[in-house]
Amino acid sequence: MDQQELITQLSRQNRLLKQAVTLGAAGMTVMLLTAAANTENRGKFSEIDVERINIVTPEGKNEMVIANHLRLPQPVTNGKQLERGGPQRPGMIFYNATGDENGGFIFDGKLDDKGKPVSGMHFSMDRFGGDQQLSLGHYESNGSMESGLKIYDRGLQKDYDGLYEAYEKAPAGPEKDALLEKWKDVGGQQTNRLFVGKTRGKSSAIIMADAKGKARIMMIVTPEGKPMLNFLDDNGKVIQSLPQVGIGGQEK
Repeated sequence: MDQQELITQLSRQNRLLKQAVTLGAAGMTVMLLTAAANTENRGKFSEIDVERINIVTPEGKNEMVIANHLRLPQPVTNGKQLERGGPQRPGMIFYNATGDENGGFIFDGKLDDKGKPVSGMHFSMDRFGGDQQLSLGHYESNGSMESGLKIYDRGLQKDYDGLYEAYEKAPAGPEKDALLEKWKDVGGQQTNRLFVGKTRGKSSAIIMADAKGKARIMMIVTPEGKPMLNFLDDNGKVIQSLPQVGIGGQEK
């Protein structure tokens, strides 16, 4: 094969290669465009490792987030991002149509330096524009446990937003005290109104409280099986108890 024939052959192979690359690129483009246009694509996996999953609307707003303890998002109320209290925990957060958090599920568990469990699972439901109003939880610490349902009172975030921060910054005196009372009056302080469950004292109980969070009626069955119904005053003193105990220690 002389030099001219070699050059001609190489030129022809080069053209064929360019054509193949062009056709391949065109085919890949068509595949990508088709996949992008198909919004119903589904994937099936036997197993997947992931640190966070965002369930979003077509517009990109969060409707639900599942995340590990490092990637759980901060709470959002009235479009404002707040700080989540306590240590970082894994969980699942739910959002309403405005993009605000309206409940979620968090959990944790470990052993303390004495080898005792410090553990908990907490499922909460928030009011619109505010914090949790109902929760279902189990908590362990210091060798004791509490499990039950709680109902709370708390105002709207917009009504008490910034008041507690102003209270903390204010110098000691009447103005500081007034800011704290205002924060409480507009619902900044969360109060427990009802508890149904098992207490850390191992009693089963129904505890009803007033708007200040003070227990006023306690229906209890002790671990030993003794039932009682207590009525309390504003200072927590029992003013009446059933069954009543008469002379000689006999129940009336």
